[in-house]
Amino acid sequence: MQRVSTGIFGLNEVLGGGYPAERTILVAGPAGAGKSTFALAFLVDGVLREDEPGIYVSFDETLDNVRADALSFGWNLAELESEGRLAMVDGFSRRAGVQSNEKYQCKLEIDEVITMLISLIDNIGAERVVIDSITALALGLDDEVLQRKEILKLSAVMSSLTCTTLMVSEMKEDAEISRFGVEEFMAQGVIVVKYVFAKSGRRTLQVRKMRGVKHNMTELPFIMSSKGLQVFPEETLYDL
Repeated sequence: MQRVSTGIFGLNEVLGGGYPAERTILVAGPAGAGKSTFALAFLVDGVLREDEPGIYVSFDETLDNVRADALSFGWNLAELESEGRLAMVDGFSRRAGVQSNEKYQCKLEIDEVITMLISLIDNIGAERVVIDSITALALGLDDEVLQRKEILKLSAVMSSLTCTTLMVSEMKEDAEISRFGVEEFMAQGVIVVKYVFAKSGRRTLQVRKMRGVKHNMTELPFIMSSKGLQVFPEETLYDL
């Protein structure tokens, strides 16, 4: 099975080599857990280390804020965009009803998102895609049946393309992963990241599912710093 580097130090080891290529992986967790940064690390690693262009679609944040946050980790996304190796899609501004000068914009509609992604994948030769988040997409729909149907449609299309996709999903504290009843089941892999507000605060990561891959299912320590993101496969968590 062909593998794709995760961009997270230690996670390739947990997965026995990285994500299965051309699969759809769900990255779930509560607010503040670091899901967006986790997904960006995957894209930046692809561009800088593997020469694999990427696409980032944001529905939860302005792209200017995403770029600014990325700089704190030493990732100059604007430079990668100018080189044509990274495409940033603004799905937030139209959702919020504000003006945007971004090159790529889309509405909060699954069909438009799919059309734009297929076009961009072809134009820049993208091999990695991040959709942040499918929760925002689904919440734009009133009907629960339609929410599930559209999430499944997006997942099915992305899984049929020649790229590896991370879909970010918001979950409530200590709640089930599948907020809409389908997320955990539509993806070929599921990774949960959490932030525990203990005395000093700590992040954890757990690979809940990765089809076709023998992996460590233990909840592991996970840190984010200016030096990068790191998982510790050999360490054990203790209550703080």
